[in-house]
Amino acid sequence: MKCSRTRILTFLSPAIVRSTVESTASFLLGACFLSVLLGATPPTTIQFRLSPGPRLVGTRADSSGVGTVTAVLDGSKLTLKGSFSGLLAVPTAAHLAVGSLPGVRGPVIADLTVSADTSGTLSGTVQLDSSQIVALHKGGLYVEIDSAKAPEGDLWGWLVTPREK
Repeated sequence: MKCSRTRILTFLSPAIVRSTVESTASFLLGACFLSVLLGATPPTTIQFRLSPGPRLVGTRADSSGVGTVTAVLDGSKLTLKGSFSGLLAVPTAAHLAVGSLPGVRGPVIADLTVSADTSGTLSGTVQLDSSQIVALHKGGLYVEIDSAKAPEGDLWGWLVTPREK
């Protein structure tokens, strides 16, 4: 007995194709909305310098140190880690503060941990609210290290986010 091979072609009905496409599109659109709602954006890393803070004319020392800080914004959590050296005196405090624009001082929003030496490290994690995130993107957040010889800021550094291309 000989078997014959018969080709059977199956065509999907337009209704099945349309239903499958609509389901896939709905799934992908839902996934996009979910990622936006959950804030699924990659963390933003900002590296900046700490420089001598402004002082009254005639009171500025020849040198009051330098430093660098790396800030990572992950959602609304800002993590700061940095180092400094050459301060005029032992730090009395370190803060994250918010001004309206770069270079404009404002209120302290969080205290940071700082080494009790003229050279050392600083660190801290801060949960930012929506207005503080807006200020960050406008360059209004800054780090300030105070000392007894410079109570209004021995070193300052503004967080300036990378520009979108």
